[in-house]
Amino acid sequence: ISDILPNHMSFDEFKSTKDVEGAMSFIYCDGETHEILDVLPDRRKGALEAYFNRFSLKTRKRVKTISVDMYKPYIELIKKLFPNAKIIIDRFHIVQAINREINRCRVSVMNNKRMKNRPEYNKLKRYWRLFLKNPYHLNSTHYHPFRLFKNWQSTYSVLQYLLTLDDKLKATYRAGHQILNALRLNSTKHFELALNQAKNEGIFEGLKRIIKTFNDYLPFIENTMNYPSFTNGPIEGTINKIKLIKRNAYGYRNFINFRNRILIVSRLFVSEHKKYIKQQYQVA
Repeated sequence: ISDILPNHMSFDEFKSTKDVEGAMSFIYCDGETHEILDVLPDRRKGALEAYFNRFSLKTRKRVKTISVDMYKPYIELIKKLFPNAKIIIDRFHIVQAINREINRCRVSVMNNKRMKNRPEYNKLKRYWRLFLKNPYHLNSTHYHPFRLFKNWQSTYSVLQYLLTLDDKLKATYRAGHQILNALRLNSTKHFELALNQAKNEGIFEGLKRIIKTFNDYLPFIENTMNYPSFTNGPIEGTINKIKLIKRNAYGYRNFINFRNRILIVSRLFVSEHKKYIKQQYQVA
């Protein structure tokens, strides 16, 4: 193994073959060129620590940022082995966590109305997308017929009606979107303020749990805002390709063959844009 690591990296995992321990395999790539650096059979902390200890401390100290999801063992590993690396919590996972809890709250309210109020149940079920949409993208001026509503409505008025059906749902929706808006603004101050305000509101238990996690990871989320160009988006796209490789082959029984296939495909089919980016960083 060569003693070289890029300045910026992304860590992630994917469901692997049955012959690996722990079911999940680890993948990491260059955060700038998006090139896959390696695929490992085990994502658990001990296995990853043994792997990265093969690189010298001097090399590991040169790593500036590592983008990860909120998987705690990755964060502990980075703190231990990459002393100068800033941990970036992937933006998509923050958004996904909030949207998931808003939707779970909606489903909980909806299910409570299944037998009590069928019309309200049907409306909550049909218009679930409005709860996850950016509030600033809702239209408040264009009215047209909506199914399950007698009068013409706008997307904004439909959502406002649905929020009146339950106080906890309304509080959860507002708190969640205040946090998301602060994230869009890349404002740590607004993000922290939104977290503190949400504590005093009657929000869904799941969102309370997520907010506690965000408070614990606040320094890393600040890095998310300070380095908006570094995300796990490219590596998530690679994982989708890996799923396609696995499906086309009707599954793999051997991890080595699966890994080799992933690396071959990733290096054969590289866009001209990515090749150009790689050349630019090599020159720099």
